Amino acid sequence: MSERQRTMPLLGVVNAETADIDPVAVAGCSHWAQAFRLCLRQSRVKRDQRSWADLLGMSVGTLNTLLNADHHTKRGARVRHLDMDLVVEIEELAGNNAISQYQQMRKARQLHCQRGQVSPEQELAELRARVAQLEALAG
Repeated sequence: MSERQRTMPLLGVVNAETADIDPVAVAGCSHWAQAFRLCLRQSRVKRDQRSWADLLGMSVGTLNTLLNADHHTKRGARVRHLDMDLVVEIEELAGNNAISQYQQMRKARQLHCQRGQVSPEQELAELRARVAQLEALAG
């Protein structure tokens, strides 16, 4: 493959800002590895695992272990953690903020997997605060 052919897929990310993706899709994630897979799946430029690994400076095996970290932890296998400095690079290459959105939603307890952990009173207070916020924006 010539250098020109190799760089053509990268033109999709030149001068492109990262964008948020559907919050409902992010809320369905229960582990950062699911958000990582969502980020790559929703990438503006479609790439295979080899391309992602090359761009991120890691082996395909390491990338695959990170992508499947939620499955590995359940079996007691070697645990890999996503380098938080790498998140910015991944999101810039993908053109979306799925991993950061996941972290923000997890902190705000907005993930579907966390809804059972919130008391009805707390959920009602959150909804009232959200309604007040929307009313302020509308009028």
